[in-house]
Amino acid sequence: MNIADQITAADGTEKFLIGLADGKKVESVLIKHKRTVCACVSSQVGCAMKCSFCATGLMGFSRNLTSEEIIGQFELMGGIKRITNVVFMGMGEPLHNYENVVAAVNELRTKGLSWQKITVSTVGIPDKIRQLGKDTQCQLAFSLHAPNDELRNKLVPLNNRYPLVEILAACKAFPLSRKGPLMIEYVLLAGVNDSFEHAKEMAQLLRQIPFVLINLIPCNPVAGLSFQRPSPETALAFKNVLIAAGYKTIIRTTKGQDSDAACGMLSIKKQEINV
Repeated sequence: MNIADQITAADGTEKFLIGLADGKKVESVLIKHKRTVCACVSSQVGCAMKCSFCATGLMGFSRNLTSEEIIGQFELMGGIKRITNVVFMGMGEPLHNYENVVAAVNELRTKGLSWQKITVSTVGIPDKIRQLGKDTQCQLAFSLHAPNDELRNKLVPLNNRYPLVEILAACKAFPLSRKGPLMIEYVLLAGVNDSFEHAKEMAQLLRQIPFVLINLIPCNPVAGLSFQRPSPETALAFKNVLIAAGYKTIIRTTKGQDSDAACGMLSIKKQEINV
């Protein structure tokens, strides 16, 4: 493995094009905050989920990464900056590459990262969520993006197979705690899922989960997709509804947008995937 290319955004976020032994490539991101350095690693070459607002989904799916290739991203970026946190939020659906992701989580634990510093994100595969809570210890993030099945079926095609009632039941069975709440990821799409009514519906939907942290992510526009970012006022109004309902809610600070390193923007050219 090697760093084939590197781009640094104006805010210091670094995006890496990682070359694999078979010629395929993935993207990884190093995100720097005041007190932490977070490595966002990929788990697959491409992605089969086809979430309607995500650039990675436009690539299609090529193959799973091995646990060594996942750890390799961490080690390559760790050679540049000491990493304090790792999130499996790069290219791919981590729970579709379950065995290798669990092996990588366990390996990261041996490298000195506590389970609270490792987060595995999923669009929602119930049986794998339940299994993850038994096979290893880490933080769980659920990419919700819609407060009802009708809308989520359009945004996240996998929801047609696993509706929200099944996914949330699995999340509830995951070993959550105050120090390890369920992180809800919710991409705000202007005029699609960002209304006052959507916020109220989301607040009600999540009542069944005992420990929740909501992470609102203003949409990062992607070439070829029509979704747009809501206004700061709309995002704040959405957040305030959730806070009033008793949820700890943050609006994620956009990092790396000018280098296409922000959430939902990771992609490499189609011809590069099929080398």
